[in-house]
Amino acid sequence: MAGRLQAQIICILLLSCFFFLPEGCHSRAKIENSETYVTDYLRSGDIILRKSYGLISNIIAAKLNDTIDVSHCGIIYVDANHSVCVIHSLSKAVSEKDGMQCCTLKKFMDDSRMETVQVVRFKKDSDQIIGNWAKYYLSKHIPFDNSYDLKDSSAFFCTELPIHIIKNQFKINLASESGLPKFSIFLNPTYFDKVIFVKKANLK
Repeated sequence: MAGRLQAQIICILLLSCFFFLPEGCHSRAKIENSETYVTDYLRSGDIILRKSYGLISNIIAAKLNDTIDVSHCGIIYVDANHSVCVIHSLSKAVSEKDGMQCCTLKKFMDDSRMETVQVVRFKKDSDQIIGNWAKYYLSKHIPFDNSYDLKDSSAFFCTELPIHIIKNQFKINLASESGLPKFSIFLNPTYFDKVIFVKKANLK
């Protein structure tokens, strides 16, 4: 109950910031002359963590009080043409579209504080199961989980998506039964390896 109440309070705070603060406070900043990256190291199912520039991102990071300065995550998906996108879930409070959506890696990076970006790979996912299931949930247009309820898979908040897939497909529960999961769970060396993310010019 306490965890659910905490989640509802955070949701109210986020929505309040979005609707009542000046536009400049919650608009998404763009990185001028943004760097781009070698994608050969990336694989479907990799989990990408980041913090963006908006006030809401700062609020999320502050409320979680995690060991890493991160406020959002997504799942890498590489298609048959080797194009890389990020599948993630966003609230309509910060996005034109609610819930599951896909954007290019460049777009995801342009919305990110470069120094906060990390990519990890679940060690047991040798067949890129996480990426394929993320693509499946994207096709189902799953909405954003404003209740922040890990037990309800009819909607997903950002960390809930990989947690749900890993729990269902690999029988490993990364999150505790109470409270919002922290992003640092994806840095547990028992389950995850860090992926090298190298800068390169002219990535489309």
